[in-house]
Amino acid sequence: MVDQTKQLIDTFTSDYMEKLFYFCLKKTGNTDEAENLASDITLNILKALKRGTIPVHFSAWVWRIARNRYSRWVQHQKIKSDRMYGVSSDELDLADDKEDFDEMIRHEDLQLLRRELAFIAKDYREIIVAYYIDDKKIADIANELGKTKEAVKVKLFRSRKMLKEGMDMAREFGVRSYNPEDVNFAASGNQPTGLPWNAVQRKTPKNILLQASNNPSTVEDLSMELGIAVPYMEEEVKLLTDATLLKKIGNKYITNFYIADKESQMAVYLAQRQNSKERSEAIDRLITDLLPEIKKLNMVRNDMSDDELKWWFVIYTVDICNYSLNHFQIDDLEKRENGEDWGFMGCEKTDIPEKLVMGHNGRGNDDNMFWAYKINDYGLWERAGELTYNGALLLGDVVRNKRKRSSLTKSEEQIWKTTEGRFAHIDSDQNIIPDILIFENDTLGWIRDLIKSHALFSRVMDSLQDAFDKTVNILKKNSNEVLHKQLYYCASMLITDVRMMTVHDEVEAGRLVVPENPKASTIAMWLEVR
Repeated sequence: MVDQTKQLIDTFTSDYMEKLFYFCLKKTGNTDEAENLASDITLNILKALKRGTIPVHFSAWVWRIARNRYSRWVQHQKIKSDRMYGVSSDELDLADDKEDFDEMIRHEDLQLLRRELAFIAKDYREIIVAYYIDDKKIADIANELGKTKEAVKVKLFRSRKMLKEGMDMAREFGVRSYNPEDVNFAASGNQPTGLPWNAVQRKTPKNILLQASNNPSTVEDLSMELGIAVPYMEEEVKLLTDATLLKKIGNKYITNFYIADKESQMAVYLAQRQNSKERSEAIDRLITDLLPEIKKLNMVRNDMSDDELKWWFVIYTVDICNYSLNHFQIDDLEKRENGEDWGFMGCEKTDIPEKLVMGHNGRGNDDNMFWAYKINDYGLWERAGELTYNGALLLGDVVRNKRKRSSLTKSEEQIWKTTEGRFAHIDSDQNIIPDILIFENDTLGWIRDLIKSHALFSRVMDSLQDAFDKTVNILKKNSNEVLHKQLYYCASMLITDVRMMTVHDEVEAGRLVVPENPKASTIAMWLEVR
């Protein structure tokens, strides 16, 4: 414990103290205040470490303390300012000092003035522009804005102070203002309006969401951090709030969904990778035992090998286990204000040691549904492509009615051209033979029951439940309380990474063989026919 504490103190003093000073300088705009604030933050961190605190995520812990101490500094400054400037409106003789303010403008750089006007809040900005630039009277401004004359005077007094302080300050914009970061998103549920995807297509909203993630921020904070003038930032923030991706708490905004930072993702990866080799081996033994039974269900209609069948069976088995986890909530989605129900989360781009993304795409209707696992490795992401909606309906009808090639109508012939040689072929007797797995009626339900009744199922479940619970705990340690209700959904999204981990384990152990021609492969694709 002593050695670990000393190591953390050494890491802090060598890697963070200079960064903390510049963080404080950017926030305060004053060297003396920055030194005082940085000393306060440093003192709190060193006291905690010497008491024996061992943070799981050191960097996140340091910056959480820094932000908390800065918030206290802001509150102290506000109290001090209110005491200093909390005078009655009768004492604010703004009309008499208008000439003094004009003189200040003449002696200052007009570019600085324009800059500062861009970085003060709208309600202050519109009053100062109306009074000093448009030359409107206090009574007229109050009438236009629906405020009292006293309220307008107080805001004018405070806005002048903000402008002067800002013009004296050497602004240091945040890192994201010149080095935009990126984030990957994942969603599920009903999204007919295009939300949330159409709200996060540009870098600006992405960086706003990253900045406000676990970090309640005012519009002015976001403006300074991203180097975007307040009027434009207000518009972006409104769009994201309307999309329910930002949540307003008082005068601050916080990202209203979980964005996993790099440290959290690595911690989750390590938790899910723990005992994964043994888990994958148990899954393989379960599948090997059940393979002869499921082959009797006539799901394979062509000359598909057992290895090709196993690609689907491995991934599907992991899915069945995941859906059986306590608190697994991919389908328990938040109801949005526009009537839609969808879940959403983000992950900062990071260097996880292996490719873990796997999609699950579907097309068709209740009677003829095509599905494909999108395997993001071994050149198998696209494979033979995906069956179209009409292709799924046609192939489902062919299977259901055992149709031959000669039975196709002219309109069906056009659909067949995109299907033949990829998802089905014609045999010597002119029968249409599917080249993907076919599950008729409730065959999949029977397979699910078979998986769950196997002796190794509980062993796999214990391993996965442990990984899931650890994932939830990691997310909880690194998230604002506002997001805690969403963490089971986020953990459910992240536990699906186990699918690709298992595939990697199987290929590495030689229990799965990568197809010789990945571009033409239809492994892990199937059609459900009812």
